[in-house]
Amino acid sequence: MNNQDDQLHRLLQHWRDIEPSSNFEAQVWNRIKVGTDRRAVRPPSVADWLRDLLPQPVFTLTAATVAGVMIGLASGLFSVPPGPSTEQLGFLAPHTLAGALQR
Repeated sequence: MNNQDDQLHRLLQHWRDIEPSSNFEAQVWNRIKVGTDRRAVRPPSVADWLRDLLPQPVFTLTAATVAGVMIGLASGLFSVPPGPSTEQLGFLAPHTLAGALQR
């Protein structure tokens, strides 16, 4: 351990302080301003729109209701078996008793 401490001590003795340039603060504020301007020019995305609307309780409740109705309709439509075939409905043909009664 002592060997590593000596190496570290020697390295730290060669350390030079880093001095910022004279216009460092002006450059930082300029970058902040440019970054803010770029963000203002960028068109809002769907994520920005949702982020603005989701904290509002009315929108959140409406969105959850619409999503629930859509999921319910989709699951109802896809879970219904197909209707009976024409062979199964042959007893309703016009020349049968059931077909005559249906007319």
